[in-house]
Amino acid sequence: MKLAKTIGSSQKIFVSIACFCDPDVVDTVKDCLDKAGRPGRVEIGVCLQAKPNDASYDALNEIVRVTVDRIDVTEARGPIYARARCDALMTDADYFLQIDCHSRFFARWDEILIQEFTKASELNDKAVVSHYPMNIKNMASSDHLDRIGHVNRYRYIEADAVKSHGSLIKLPEVPVTSLGISAAMLFMRAEDRRRFPYDPELDFGLHAAEQVLYAVRLWTHGFDIFCPTQHALATDYEGSRDRIPDEVKRVSNANRAGWPEATWSKVKYLLGLDDIEQVDPVYADSLDDSLERFGVGDERSLRAYYEFAGIHDDIKRVFPNYRYAED
Repeated sequence: MKLAKTIGSSQKIFVSIACFCDPDVVDTVKDCLDKAGRPGRVEIGVCLQAKPNDASYDALNEIVRVTVDRIDVTEARGPIYARARCDALMTDADYFLQIDCHSRFFARWDEILIQEFTKASELNDKAVVSHYPMNIKNMASSDHLDRIGHVNRYRYIEADAVKSHGSLIKLPEVPVTSLGISAAMLFMRAEDRRRFPYDPELDFGLHAAEQVLYAVRLWTHGFDIFCPTQHALATDYEGSRDRIPDEVKRVSNANRAGWPEATWSKVKYLLGLDDIEQVDPVYADSLDDSLERFGVGDERSLRAYYEFAGIHDDIKRVFPNYRYAED
């Protein structure tokens, strides 16, 4: 991959990795550092949700540039909670990168991402770079390297969920505006991430809570999300769940009972899709704080986002309490 210029080593990157019982995180961390153009600029924070006596992850403790926040699987509350804990591990980084715990990297990925962010910032200084990474198994395939996963549509809008999606497009010559983010590849200024962290009280939240809500928060605060012109990393879309022990899955399923629905009720309110009276009472005491610290912005309206995404009419059809239902 061609790089336009050499990036200075002073620009530190914090890599956020939430891991739920996937031992591949060890190889992900090693590959992240091995493939960096300047490994000294990279610091990695891992929220490791694992069984207390599982030694599969001990190698992480021997890697100098890695900080591990380890919690018992019985205390896990879903990916958003884990990513919020990762945020707390960030120190003086200049950039923030969020990835999956089963990722692999292209050579000099750090320089690629800083370059892509610089290009995007020329289009909007409030820039975020995100896209659906390719599958790890396709990293060496010429049939896949000339395309990239662009978040450019919504595939599901119903009472139980709202889901953004995308399609493969030819690698663009300049960063392309996107409708949303991918949780598997999100790159932004660290100072912006500090201003806009995840809400840790989105317990066992699904796609809308983790990706749609965050994208809308950013967009309504004036940010644009861009699909880059180069690949920097890939992820495993197929095997990660198979690596989680069955007993851990049983614990997780028991702990999450009812939470996705309760969290969805909160997300609907934050997205203007429902009334405050419909929010599950479990969130009653924390709702005001969530609105203040993790709510949408006022530089662009929610309606403007839904029109930008082309889903305003669909939202009106599905959600009778939609804030702009009468418009």
